[in-house]
Amino acid sequence: MPGLLAVTPPHKTARGRERDNFIAYLMLSGNTSFSTEEFLKLTNDAAGLFYQSAGPLTSAMRKTADQINSKLLERNLTTTGRGQYALGLLVLAVVRENQCTLLLSGPTHAVWVSEGQSRHIYEPVLSGKGLGAGQSGNTYLSQIELHPQDLLVLCGTFPRDWEADLLNERPPASLDASYRKLTFTKGDLNAVLIQAQSGHGTITILRPEVKTVSSLAGQPTPSPALAPGASVDQTPGRPTPVTSSPLATEEAVAPQQTEAQTHQEMGDLNSDRLPAELPDEEPVTNDQTIITDEKLDALADFAAHMVQPSAYAIPPQAESNTPLPKEEMQAPTSGMRGFPTSIPRAKPVEPKVVPEETSLEEEIPLETTVESSSQPGRARRRRGRFNVNTAGTRQVAKAMVGGIQTGRRLNERIGSFLQKFIPRLLPSADSNRPFALPTYLLILIAVFIPAIVVTVASLVYFRFGQSIQYDELFAQATTAQQQAMSETDPSRQRDEWQRVLTYLNEADKYRDTEEGKSLRAQAQTNLDTLMGIIRLEFMPAFPNGLGNSMQISHMAASESDLYMLDAEGGKILHASFTGKSLQLDNAFNCQPGSYGGYQVDTLVDLIALPKANALNATVMGVDTSGTLLYCAPDQIPQAIPLPALPNTNWGRITSISLDSGNLYVLDAPSRAVWVFVGKDSTFIDTPYFYFGNEIPANIESAIDLAANGDDIFMLHADGHLSTCMFSRLSDAPTRCQDPAPRVDNYPAHRDVDIFQLAHFTQMSLTSAPNSVILLLDSENQSVFRFSPRSFELQNQVTGYAGKANPFKRGSVNAMAVSPNYVLYLAIGDQVYFATNLP
Repeated sequence: MPGLLAVTPPHKTARGRERDNFIAYLMLSGNTSFSTEEFLKLTNDAAGLFYQSAGPLTSAMRKTADQINSKLLERNLTTTGRGQYALGLLVLAVVRENQCTLLLSGPTHAVWVSEGQSRHIYEPVLSGKGLGAGQSGNTYLSQIELHPQDLLVLCGTFPRDWEADLLNERPPASLDASYRKLTFTKGDLNAVLIQAQSGHGTITILRPEVKTVSSLAGQPTPSPALAPGASVDQTPGRPTPVTSSPLATEEAVAPQQTEAQTHQEMGDLNSDRLPAELPDEEPVTNDQTIITDEKLDALADFAAHMVQPSAYAIPPQAESNTPLPKEEMQAPTSGMRGFPTSIPRAKPVEPKVVPEETSLEEEIPLETTVESSSQPGRARRRRGRFNVNTAGTRQVAKAMVGGIQTGRRLNERIGSFLQKFIPRLLPSADSNRPFALPTYLLILIAVFIPAIVVTVASLVYFRFGQSIQYDELFAQATTAQQQAMSETDPSRQRDEWQRVLTYLNEADKYRDTEEGKSLRAQAQTNLDTLMGIIRLEFMPAFPNGLGNSMQISHMAASESDLYMLDAEGGKILHASFTGKSLQLDNAFNCQPGSYGGYQVDTLVDLIALPKANALNATVMGVDTSGTLLYCAPDQIPQAIPLPALPNTNWGRITSISLDSGNLYVLDAPSRAVWVFVGKDSTFIDTPYFYFGNEIPANIESAIDLAANGDDIFMLHADGHLSTCMFSRLSDAPTRCQDPAPRVDNYPAHRDVDIFQLAHFTQMSLTSAPNSVILLLDSENQSVFRFSPRSFELQNQVTGYAGKANPFKRGSVNAMAVSPNYVLYLAIGDQVYFATNLP
């Protein structure tokens, strides 16, 4: 089916996409044409971008949707002069083991049916109108957990009778039974039916068995046409597998609107192709099957179905000058129901024309004459009814003709009046007029009258129109509030409070009222409680920022100072805390260079040192080759290389951590963590290798390191954590856990994995006695707090929402926390801080 693509990961993917199976379902609406090749290119390019996008899953899915939106928008801009456009309705489904993450853009539907529960995912307010209408498209993300025999339906239009077939089904029916029930509905079907099964991760796309129209007409049924490379399932009534690739999912695909299939037993209108055409006219014989009125109705519906435009718009057909056959010229272009030429029909019966009715039929074509050529039986019956009521019908027709003539005369009089009146409004040299306005006055009238009309119309709209819009949106928000307060399920409460905030965001575009602010505060407070979110008051640290050229990559903080690493120049910046803001120290010198005969390259990480140390330094940086740079205000930097490694060299230093005077150095490319025993923040002894015989399998993907006593924590590029516990006993080696399990006990998170929706880029460990692991979610501008022992989520920390949000747009580049629990976040060229971190 055009617009449907289901693939498994290729051999070479970006980091984090190795286990993701990708399903894209794209539907187009509008009045421009799209070929199957263009459909395939859109979906194939989307799949290619998805598998080349590293990082969190949701970020890759959003990038994929943005690419489709950009291509559709570019096409719409090129065809807007011709009045042509196309809007994309998109559903992306990514299956990783038993987790299925869904992205909906446009008013699309996803229905999940499982043992004892079901869920209809449909959020048109959040998912927007579709792709291709603006620079950015709205998307709605959701997540479900698949079990064997679960059903998942993706569609753009949700028929009413599907609610009973899907949402009330306990347990879910088989794939065949579900397909038969869903395709029994009337009208066009464009949907995807998926069933999960226990297996080895394969995708099987199924195509329904083909039955042609001629089976209804008593003609031999031709063999089904299969796609190239297809294999036939000999079991009657079973779908035929078309392609296979690794994912334990089955999909029954309803073909496009331009394809049709008619089942003899239930009139299902979904097929791959139509049979060869039969002769237009054929005499009715005794050995032929008589077509009853019911079958004629079914065939008429079928014909109406066949002439409807497809979901991705039929290309405009060129006009043809070929003369039509006589039978077709007699039929009107509207007001009748056509039949496919493959249906055997009886010879038309010549209508009997009543001389007295000739003039009447010329003025008003009757349905009797129209259908005499295609449906003789019905034509005779309808002509009989016409003869019975000839007099009454003639009177009605005469009245209609009289009304039409009266309307024409009225239009002629109005046109004549305007032709005489309008020239009198314009300047003219005709001196015979009894009264003529000066030219300058006419110009003033032409300028000021439209301006006054526009002004008055604007005032009326802003006074009454916006008020009506606001009242409607606020009423919807109030209804969602009442629904949220009546719900007992935390997940449903979460969704309703989100709807309240969505409606209020739209209402604020028209008016800003106290009742709206009060309702927003209530909704935000309840939603934060359900989601475990703590909002702190963040303040900008620098009134004018650091400059557009600054990109802070790492930060370290002491009780009164903040040190920032500039990613562009590889140098360290210093700012002192004044209580209300930070003061940048422009005289501070701590950058790459040659110091004391040692060359320091670009710095990659930094640590704020204790006040008491042998070199009187306040901050220490390190480059990729293991050279330390000690810096302090009003002092010349000092460079000291780390002691040589035993029997090896540095690969590339990724991160460092200081705990109890010992320096932990992560060399991810070399699969190593080295520990330097320190004294007064100097390190002169040969280090020891932290791991024994057991090294975490994915240590090459580690991007950050934190140490707490003999335990270390590593954050990986795909967002998962690993932890190791050092053992000083030879009989009990150092043991690691990769990945470390993260525990989420919030009931409102039951149907969504918030860790999958986050993009963790940095990690930090707060000082005792309240030691917690902090993970920076850069895209969502928040910080997750975990217990260091059980890895249980405690809460999320972020700024205030709505208009009180102090953060600028963009991702958080760096995070730091001071010993006195001041949290710093760097966004662009600005740093924000909050002093009351829990």
